[in-house]
Amino acid sequence: MTHLIKPVISTLFLPVPDLKASIEWYADLFEQQIRPDKTGGGIYWGVSFDGTGIILDSNMWGFPPMIMFESVRDIDASYDFCKGMGYSHIGELYRDSDVAHFNVGGNMVCWAVTHEQPQVPAGDAHPLLTRISRVIAHGDNAAETENWYAGFLRKDVRPDPVVQGLNGIAMDKGADLLVDDNQLSQSGKVYYEKLQLDLRVTPALVIDSPDVESARAHVTAKDASDVTSIEERMGAACFTFYDPYGNGIMVRQTR
Repeated sequence: MTHLIKPVISTLFLPVPDLKASIEWYADLFEQQIRPDKTGGGIYWGVSFDGTGIILDSNMWGFPPMIMFESVRDIDASYDFCKGMGYSHIGELYRDSDVAHFNVGGNMVCWAVTHEQPQVPAGDAHPLLTRISRVIAHGDNAAETENWYAGFLRKDVRPDPVVQGLNGIAMDKGADLLVDDNQLSQSGKVYYEKLQLDLRVTPALVIDSPDVESARAHVTAKDASDVTSIEERMGAACFTFYDPYGNGIMVRQTR
């Protein structure tokens, strides 16, 4: 029987205060055409990658980045499943004519009549920033975070095949989920006043690159913030940078 939450990370929402400026910055960084979301609700497709993309969202400003999972067609059953699991922080189920969604545990579950990620035309991927390979679930206690997502997705946790020493959950397509207790990220916590919580949320994702040195030079030239030096972490060379609004991205060398 198909589980009610699809094991697919279709989108990572990044909070931004200024849609126009952030769209222009990401368009320049990834050298992609920005595709606006057709809902007109202040949410924009940021960048399309194969399987998992980025959405820039001004409605989320002041909150941490958020992973979006897809629901099976019966989102009411998905909502009831999450309530039955006893999860804390389950939001209201919102409905529109062609979309329904709710938040649970800092994630979004969404169903739409047409829920297709805008696809990058063949050859349109950036040569230095090729794809989102991992979306990071941060947690001080890795085992607790792993158990939560294992129950949520009904998928087994296993050692990540690429990031040495960390575990995750393989998705059916697109980026996999990687659980990090700060061994890979090595970042500090951020205080979110709206939530009254200190959270570690950066970097939010890992992008693969065939040449991290050239990738670092590229993002530096695009005025990225706090670009770290390249260092070996957990099996590969990597560096981290931030957009103008504090959203962190890690770039990791592919083998």
